[in-house]
Amino acid sequence: MEMFDQNAYPEVDSIMRDVDKYDLYKHLVDLQAYGLTVVPPEKMQFGGTFVQRLRDALVRACEKRNGIRIDDYRTSTATWGQTMTQSWDLFEEDDVFAEAAVNPVSLTLVRWLLGQSATLGGQTWIIKGQNDIGVERLHSDAHGVPSGGGLIQHQCNASILATDYNGPEDGPTIFVPGSHHYGRGTHPHEENPETTPYKVVPVIGKAGSLAIWGGGTWHAAAKRTAPGLRLTLVQHYFRTYMRPQMDYEKATPAHLYEQFPDLERVIGKPLHPFQDTRQADLERAKLTAKVGTDPFA
Repeated sequence: MEMFDQNAYPEVDSIMRDVDKYDLYKHLVDLQAYGLTVVPPEKMQFGGTFVQRLRDALVRACEKRNGIRIDDYRTSTATWGQTMTQSWDLFEEDDVFAEAAVNPVSLTLVRWLLGQSATLGGQTWIIKGQNDIGVERLHSDAHGVPSGGGLIQHQCNASILATDYNGPEDGPTIFVPGSHHYGRGTHPHEENPETTPYKVVPVIGKAGSLAIWGGGTWHAAAKRTAPGLRLTLVQHYFRTYMRPQMDYEKATPAHLYEQFPDLERVIGKPLHPFQDTRQADLERAKLTAKVGTDPFA
């Protein structure tokens, strides 16, 4: 008996049919138990040239937007300071980014975490060179969800590895298994991966793998010691209630801010980390992330 054939729970049935079709049962268990799973390339339903096209598109977009030369990613000496700017919103750069956003295997797991109405919140790249550290502190991606906000996932990260994550030398994402069960962000004494009281493990996977985790899973990034570049397409998906009904930041006439000084705060302008849609304002992002541990922030 297949439960999804009973047509008793349509929202779940269609997801579970795809789970069965793509053999993702193990990955559902990983997500439930550990908060993160890695789907290998052979399950991802990518065309034969997808990974190469994605890697080339990431390199081209980074070179174009930042005025640098990367050439061969395997020997490039480009650094985090050169590559990690102007990295958001990539559909305009190459069709491969839209192809990645609608990959059926990825969307099956996204919808398992966030429901059928999950929407794409943004795409960015991570291009990390030798000796680059990246994100040093453990954190939750569920920015703005206060402690006690429940164990339901409000957001998820569906990252496609464009180069191999063979071990710590590649500077992979690191995470705390099971941390999504805590239902909160990290406190200061928990943020340092070297001193946190929790076990931290690296994400390992071949190029073309999908690494996906719910927003509540604590994670950071290890320092890369290997030569060349680590390339990753990061995709954030959200539940629909995390999208505003109106982009008041763009729709509000400038004179109203002068007339009503509290208006910027009411529409959330100081909290929105993307003044320029391609580059996050980290100081603004800190204000939003603080809500993850302080419900009165």
